[in-house]
Amino acid sequence: MDQKLHFPDAVPVLLGDAVYLRELAEEDIPAWFARATDAESAELAGDPIPESIDLGTQWLEHHRERFDQREALRWAIVPNGSVASVGTVGLSITSAEARVAMLGIVIGRASWGRGIGTDAARTAIGYAFGTLGLAEVQAEVLVRNTASRRMLEKAGLRILRSLPGDPNSATDFEDCLLYGISRQDDASS
Repeated sequence: MDQKLHFPDAVPVLLGDAVYLRELAEEDIPAWFARATDAESAELAGDPIPESIDLGTQWLEHHRERFDQREALRWAIVPNGSVASVGTVGLSITSAEARVAMLGIVIGRASWGRGIGTDAARTAIGYAFGTLGLAEVQAEVLVRNTASRRMLEKAGLRILRSLPGDPNSATDFEDCLLYGISRQDDASS
């Protein structure tokens, strides 16, 4: 088995059963802003609420820079039959040597509960193992976020351990769970 990462030169388009994943673009900023300013969605994702849509350019540039530095890939999630994105899914490389990445996924409220997140996660994980060469994909989720926990489990991830919150932290005060899936566990690779 190949023991190195195969980071792409361009963000690839990935096709799932219910979605396709494409490179983020300026046209995705309004969907990002709508999701990011939904207080419950932002809280569950652990994201600050942006003050204006003008920050969308910085959001987009941040993801492009992380890709250019070979630290992460982030895709727009577009349901089949649509042209508008409903969220994003990404892989952030946490260890190039161990070939481990963190899966991150956020979806706008109007698309919750429709299987879009599960398909996007499965599609990104399939790429992670089948093309990128990762050995493991992990995800962190708030204990109380039962919908995201179910989505990760449907995508094949299992709880690895609890991550206790820090009551003295302004941002990491809640208990989380670390989920993971290894290349050997994934039937699609």
